[in-house]
Amino acid sequence: MIAIADPIKPTAPLTIFALQSMGLNVLLVTGDNIKTARAIAAQVGIKNVYAEVLPTQKERFIATLKSNSRNGEKVAMVGDGVNDSPALARADIGIAVGTGADVAVEAANVVLIRDALEDVLGAILLSKKTVRRIRCNFLFATVYNLIGIPIAAGLFIPFNRPLEPWMASAAMALSSVTVVMSSLLLRNYRKPDIQKYNNPDFLVWSMTKDKNITVHRGIDNLEHTPNGSFISSLRGSRLAQILTGAVSAVKQQASSSYYDKQKTVPLLLNTNSLDDSLEMQMV
Repeated sequence: MIAIADPIKPTAPLTIFALQSMGLNVLLVTGDNIKTARAIAAQVGIKNVYAEVLPTQKERFIATLKSNSRNGEKVAMVGDGVNDSPALARADIGIAVGTGADVAVEAANVVLIRDALEDVLGAILLSKKTVRRIRCNFLFATVYNLIGIPIAAGLFIPFNRPLEPWMASAAMALSSVTVVMSSLLLRNYRKPDIQKYNNPDFLVWSMTKDKNITVHRGIDNLEHTPNGSFISSLRGSRLAQILTGAVSAVKQQASSSYYDKQKTVPLLLNTNSLDDSLEMQMV
């Protein structure tokens, strides 16, 4: 007997636990068969699994999640293969692993340089810190201007304290410099050590991570591509240009070989990444 397996990354369970601890609902959407998907989900602690999903079905699933989201919820997609490119482009935030396929990197909003799943957690935490810094800067600028505008309008003129031009210039420069220096503090950000989540709560979570797993075969109740989906909006995008150029190059090379050698040249296209409907759309 010969057994072949694709092992998970050592930090995958810790990363999933950290994401779930942040209140995120983590789903596994994969093209693998049900048995493989269930086995991987049991190892990493994901409870909702969608297996044997085609590339366009992934995109449709992301579109449905976005349409059903409430209270401002956002949908993020993490992937590294060509199969994931439609879903990466459709998600609110597409996160691609830098070591993955070029087309996935091109379709994503965020690219992780390393092939490390825990960097997803670091990217989310950095984005939250950046948004908080933006809000602090906005609050400071608002308070600063609420105080400065009455002074600039002549609040102290009745008291024989007019605002000199150099004072106005210094106040304006101080506002800009303060905001910039506050933003530069983000350089001190350091990614959290994933091992800090290896705590007693993680041990308790690990004991039940392989329980109550729900596995679906394909995407349920999604027979048609929703309006405004990835396929309908693909024309004119950078991803469309890349795929169109690749198909044109293959066709031109095959045609050139045919006329040069005066014989039929077999043309093999790998349609595992995008199904026939998307390929026909691109051609």
